[in-house]
Amino acid sequence: MTALAVERTPDGLDDGHLAQRHLAGDPQAFGALVDRYQTRLLNFIDRTIGNRERAEDLVQEVFIRVFRRLRRFDRTQRFSSWIYTIASNLAKNEITAPKS
Repeated sequence: MTALAVERTPDGLDDGHLAQRHLAGDPQAFGALVDRYQTRLLNFIDRTIGNRERAEDLVQEVFIRVFRRLRRFDRTQRFSSWIYTIASNLAKNEITAPKS
């Protein structure tokens, strides 16, 4: 059986534990998740839509959605898959949205 790769902070916390700590009231836990994913999500969305400025806005939207919906996150799943799904959906919506 292969073990899942789990990213950990310097204090040894994986994404799921950080999410749990945030929900328990730890003010620094969500910031640690942002620090961990912000640059990667920005690059991912930028490559997808081809607009760095708009990608920055969408990354902020990703974190707003994560913050609002974190209680619904299924800890049996990988946090990285969940956050990238949110980012991917926002990027796809951006590509298909009519331009004004």
